[in-house]
Amino acid sequence: MYESVLPLVLDAYKIKYLRIYSCQKGYRNEIWPVLSDSGQIINTTFFKRESGAVERIRRANSVSEYLAERGLPTRQRIDPRILALNNNGLTTYAGVYTYLPGETIPWESYTMKHIKTLGSTLSNMHALLSKMPDINLTSVYDEYSSILKRMQNYFTNPKTQNAIIRKLGLNINPRILDKYKKLLQKYNKLPNKQPLHMDFVRGNILFEDTDISGILDFEKTASGHTIVDIARTLAFLLVDCKYKPYDKVDKYFLYSGYQKRGRSKDIGNDDDRNQFVEMFLFYDLYKFLLHNPYESLRLNEHHVRTKDILVRYGVVLLE
Repeated sequence: MYESVLPLVLDAYKIKYLRIYSCQKGYRNEIWPVLSDSGQIINTTFFKRESGAVERIRRANSVSEYLAERGLPTRQRIDPRILALNNNGLTTYAGVYTYLPGETIPWESYTMKHIKTLGSTLSNMHALLSKMPDINLTSVYDEYSSILKRMQNYFTNPKTQNAIIRKLGLNINPRILDKYKKLLQKYNKLPNKQPLHMDFVRGNILFEDTDISGILDFEKTASGHTIVDIARTLAFLLVDCKYKPYDKVDKYFLYSGYQKRGRSKDIGNDDDRNQFVEMFLFYDLYKFLLHNPYESLRLNEHHVRTKDILVRYGVVLLE
C-alpha cells in the first residue's frame, strides 16, 4: 500500500538504500525491510490507522526498547522521530527500526517445544517489565471495560440476537458479560500493576527453528497484572494449536514453559485465569461476528474453533 511513498519516507529520515525488499505480510502494521548503503537491514513500519496512534506508538517504543536493552529480541528505533504522512485528510504514521530476523510459523506447525518457549519467553519478559519505571500506560482494565460495554450493546440488540440464533444456531446470553466486568473490577483494585504486552500471539512472534528471534507489535501494551497477559496468549494458543489437546497446551505453556523455564513463576489463580481466557475468547467471537457476514463464518476455522471452545466452557449454547 505504501510502496510508492517509501522512498520519500527514507529520504525524510536521510537513509540511503541499496535495495527495498518485499512487504512482509500478516502483521498488524505494514513492514518494509530495506537494505541501507551501510549494509544494515532496516525495518520501515507504516502504522495502522487508529485513534490515539501516536501515543500508542510512543508507549510501544518505550516498552520494546526497555526490553531490547535487557537482552530480549525486540526492535529499537533507528531514528527517534515519528513521521506523519497526510493524504486526503487522513494521517498515517511511519518509523524506522532495527530489523528482527526469523519468521512466523503456521498454527499447525507449533510443537511442544515452541509452546514451552513461548511460555518461558513471556515469563522472562514479565520479570523484566516488573522492574520498568512507570511510563503512565493505559490500564488494561479500563480498555477491556470499554470493550465489554460495546459487546453488551451488540449482544443485547434483539435483531442481532435473532440473526445469531437463526443463521449460526447459537444462543448467547449477554449477562455472562457481568461476570467479566466484576473480574476486571476485582483486579483493577489490586496493587503491583506492571507493563504487559497484550498481543503476545503467533503473528507477533518470530522463530528461527524453535528459538524466538523476534517479539513484535507492542502497540497494545497496557498496565495490569501478568495473569491477564498470560490468559490473552493462552486463549490464542487454544485456538491456534489445533492438533494439541487443551490440557497439553496448558501443561506446555503454563507449567513446563512459564513456571519451570521462566524467571517469573506466578501464573495466578486458576479460576480467575480461566475466566480471563473465557473473556478473551468471547471477545474474539464478538470480533468475528462484527466484521464478517454470518453466512461465511461456518467456513472460518478460527471462528469455528473459538465457538467450539466457548460451547465446551458453557459460555455459548447451541440451539
